[in-house]
Amino acid sequence: MVKVLTGPEVDEIIDECRANKEVAWYEEGPEAFWQMPPPLGWGYGREIELRPGLWLTVTDYRKRQTHSYEFRHSSTRPLSLAFYLSGGSCVDNGGLKLLQEEVAGKSYLYCLPNTPEIEIYPAEQHTCAIRVRILPELMPTFSDRIHELPTDLRTAIEHPKDALLYYPSRITPAQHQILQQILQWPYQGITRQFYLEAKALELIALHFNQMLTKSATQGKPLINRDIDRVYQARDILIQNMAAPPSLPELAKQVQLNERKLKQGFRQVFDNTVFGYLHDHRMEQARQLLQAGQLNIQETARWVGYASRSSFVVAFKKKFQASPSHYLKNSG
Repeated sequence: MVKVLTGPEVDEIIDECRANKEVAWYEEGPEAFWQMPPPLGWGYGREIELRPGLWLTVTDYRKRQTHSYEFRHSSTRPLSLAFYLSGGSCVDNGGLKLLQEEVAGKSYLYCLPNTPEIEIYPAEQHTCAIRVRILPELMPTFSDRIHELPTDLRTAIEHPKDALLYYPSRITPAQHQILQQILQWPYQGITRQFYLEAKALELIALHFNQMLTKSATQGKPLINRDIDRVYQARDILIQNMAAPPSLPELAKQVQLNERKLKQGFRQVFDNTVFGYLHDHRMEQARQLLQAGQLNIQETARWVGYASRSSFVVAFKKKFQASPSHYLKNSG
């Protein structure tokens, strides 16, 4: 059984290792670096304040245990943009009322002030992520055309204390190239500072462009009543993941037509209906294997796969690791 460490338990181990000088951990000017303590895993994190109100963070690690952090977002939290190159986490935010599986290959723009949240980072998973954080009041200094942005993003910039913004998207090839350039950061000193700030702003610009393009092609946003029905459809899929209803059956159950149901999943979850179900099945399978509760065949059946081989292929494609790897490391 994989042990789960809470945030305070993780902090206690970190403090002890730092006191014993067992890890590299320093702050120098606008930059901070920390090493994952050996009792917790392997890897590092690095954060650079590129200018007042703009930060870039790179984390690359593998945890020995599952880590669970419970906290409340502050009222002055910056706009945050997270890119997962590998690994991921599970986020349960009280404001969104949504259990969100953040996965490799996707990015997440969010501003969730004054909301409670639980974040779970699984054990034995290589996670590489790059985050850009920017204070909302800094945005108008770059442009006087904030009014052109989608309403929820504009609200997060102009009235950040009233925001409830969570926007997932797929990492585009252009973004992926920039992320790789950031990981390499070929320069030093002031040159590196200018270089990384330009890359961080370019990532923000490309993500905003995705939102504008999507807003223009999606047509009229769904009303709140229809969004509630999309969440109801999501719950039905999860409750019946081993034998889910067809798309027409699901649409009928929640009293939406198929077009609105598909549009709603794109709008709310940035995924297709059955793409969301697939991601959920894989995440549930990974958690079951890590917990050591079921073997591979039993896990496959639990999440709706009649064929063990089909399940193994889908699992490896999703996590770049075989189910047996997670099962082996569950003890």
